[in-house]
Amino acid sequence: MREDNRRPSLLIVDDEVNFRESLEMAFNDTFTVSVAGSLAEAKECMKDRIPDVILLDIRLPDGDGVELLGEIKSYRKVMPLVFVMTAYATVESAVRALKEGAVDYFIKPFDLAKLRREIAVYLENRFLLRKIYNLDRELKKIAPPFTTSGTGKMKEIINKVPMIASLDIPVLIIGATGTGKERLATWIHSLSEKKGEMLAINCAALPRDIFESELFGYVKGAFSGAVATKEGLVEKADGGTLFLDEIGEIPEAVQSKFLRVLEDGVYYKLGDTRERRVSLRIISASSRDLADPASPFRRELFYRINGITFDLPLLRERRDDIPLLVSTFIAEANYAYKKEVRGVSPEVMKQLMSHDWPGNIRELKWCINRAVAITVKDIVHIEDTAIETKPDKVPSGQDGVDYSIPFAEAMGDLEKKYIVHAFSLAANNKTKAANILGISVRALHYKLKIHGL
Repeated sequence: MREDNRRPSLLIVDDEVNFRESLEMAFNDTFTVSVAGSLAEAKECMKDRIPDVILLDIRLPDGDGVELLGEIKSYRKVMPLVFVMTAYATVESAVRALKEGAVDYFIKPFDLAKLRREIAVYLENRFLLRKIYNLDRELKKIAPPFTTSGTGKMKEIINKVPMIASLDIPVLIIGATGTGKERLATWIHSLSEKKGEMLAINCAALPRDIFESELFGYVKGAFSGAVATKEGLVEKADGGTLFLDEIGEIPEAVQSKFLRVLEDGVYYKLGDTRERRVSLRIISASSRDLADPASPFRRELFYRINGITFDLPLLRERRDDIPLLVSTFIAEANYAYKKEVRGVSPEVMKQLMSHDWPGNIRELKWCINRAVAITVKDIVHIEDTAIETKPDKVPSGQDGVDYSIPFAEAMGDLEKKYIVHAFSLAANNKTKAANILGISVRALHYKLKIHGL
């Protein structure tokens, strides 16, 4: 049962001629079989194509069969089904082979019928998993990964993504933490028809002193401790998509080198002088204003990553979507916790609709997961939720400031007032207003967007 109707391929690697020939005869009816009597012959057989299944002896004339596993693993994202065979079985050799990617371990002499059955089961399972993966990708293309009523900004985003997904142009996703930036990036990648995978990196989570080596990799001896050549994220994402969350946190020293990847598709491993080429799509995301003149982010890099921009709204800006999101998260939590919760009470829904959700969708999902996990009823009630309610307003201090307002909200309101005031002084001229505020016109456009002006 194969999707492409071809016979699966099998490589038998064993130095015992009679044993090798008996295996070849046993599998000739269902496989396209090739044979090798040494590591060197096996590598030669795999130059053009890696077989679906490998029957591998551990003790070979020119080395240890497990070495072949390590070599395949270093340049193959999906390992073939490798069954190790040996007459000299030890626990250590078995564990080592399984760690390197072998699926099972057979001690000579073994039951040939049992081996045939096991190979058939593994092949069928792999075929079904591949089919499920392909179906999942097709479903993702049909259905957006966002639960939404289809209004406002989210409607614009959902309509725009299929139009630009296949274009070979960088994408920048702007949005606060928890608004779904990586989910949007994954959807764009799934629609892009890229053959490679999408690799995600949180630039804010990587220590600055190893950022370059993680991004570009390094060669053996590049620095103290570099005992082997390492593949970087750019290389791993070749043919696919590299998603850089919080791209504004890339160290300044690395920004110019990353700019070359975007402009010319070339990079250098750390400690190497050989130029390497790569073809991949870059999707970036940021929760802060990269266009701010005070930002250390390079202007030329910003212009290159800002090919197509998506500005994800805060959850409190799309409250109509909350009931739909709640239903989705309840269904997911029911499956995870083996519950049968039907919904939330009217009081809970009122609370959910009025909350400001500073953590956005991520906070709402956590709230629903927790409520479903602890409730003993089929409806979530107020006592099951853990929403932080706004504190009662405290009297203003002698300076007239209301200190009950969160700092970020207060600063945002102040900035908005400054922009409105600048426009009144500039008679609604954007260039003059930007000069009054001491920022660029581009930065002003961004601030007008985030403040809804």
